[in-house]
Amino acid sequence: MEREVWSVKGKRMAEDIKVSELITLKEAAGYCGLSVDFLRRLAEGGRLKARKLGNIWVTTKADVSDYLASRKKVGAYREDIGS
Repeated sequence: MEREVWSVKGKRMAEDIKVSELITLKEAAGYCGLSVDFLRRLAEGGRLKARKLGNIWVTTKADVSDYLASRKKVGAYREDIGS
């Protein structure tokens, strides 16, 4: 198992990540329904845990799922208003 170090907003976090778990942002976009450009901006801003390897951004499905779960629901999707 490889040990990988991720940096998000200047904070270094070490995790055990298998290379086989890594997916490109294009694959992540297909998985979550968001655009590649939006995911790239999230990664650059540190909101999505991802890493740039050469000129390719990579992340994991678990990190994409974590981001999706962390999104604040707004408008009609808020849970504090009745349906």
